[in-house]
Amino acid sequence: MESEKSKIDFSKIDKVSNSSKSEDKPKKKETYKSKEGFTKANVVRGYTEIKKLLISIPEIMTDGMICGGYARYMVSPHKNPVPADDLDIYCRNEDVFSSLKEKLNSVLKKKAENDISITYDKPDSDSEVFGAPKVQLIKPVKEGAIVAVGDRKTILENFDFTVVRCALLNPNEALVDADFEHDEKNRFLRIKNIHCPISSLLRCIKYIKKGYWAPPSQLVKLFVDWESRPDEYRTRILELFRTSQLGNISEDEINELEALLRID
Repeated sequence: MESEKSKIDFSKIDKVSNSSKSEDKPKKKETYKSKEGFTKANVVRGYTEIKKLLISIPEIMTDGMICGGYARYMVSPHKNPVPADDLDIYCRNEDVFSSLKEKLNSVLKKKAENDISITYDKPDSDSEVFGAPKVQLIKPVKEGAIVAVGDRKTILENFDFTVVRCALLNPNEALVDADFEHDEKNRFLRIKNIHCPISSLLRCIKYIKKGYWAPPSQLVKLFVDWESRPDEYRTRILELFRTSQLGNISEDEINELEALLRID
């Protein structure tokens, strides 16, 4: 007898136990329930390192936005949080991007550029912004599931993990996901948005290596998302991966694979 494929209600599985692992305590396990929306968190570190950069280019805060890993690092409740790889700067629109690009080019050396961002080298000791981490200026892209333009909430809602849904508001506080404090404290990877299940899986692996934890209740979301994709989408990605393993992938195929891993 054939049955229709049922949809999984993530709200029922999107929880993590907060109870002690001790078998000596017969108390009923308490569970954490995921929340919607955003709240604020206090900055406890990391501002001194970027202060010179923000003084030199105040538009980074007035017109642009510092979002993602570095903002997470600044407000993490851990005494020794996982360091951020770089400082990601987002833009409200194309005009802001063009202006920030020009100003960053005047104080930093460009290292690389792709369809998504411009990466700058970490400033040298003789630089007027010495002390700042490596900077990435994110292009104002809106393509498929990728939304890297707009206000802070719009951009953060496009991020995958709750622990990186953070945006600096001022030197003292940041806007964070409502689940941020719980999930960052427990280094718990809660997935709230999926661009591509394969790229999200690779990001899970990256964060697990940093000490975070992705339980089956979260990883299963990637499998459900993969199964929901059109056959042609899945087939093309698998073909491109197979070709790349054989060493015969072309530059156009590499670009296509990267695009498929970024967007719906």
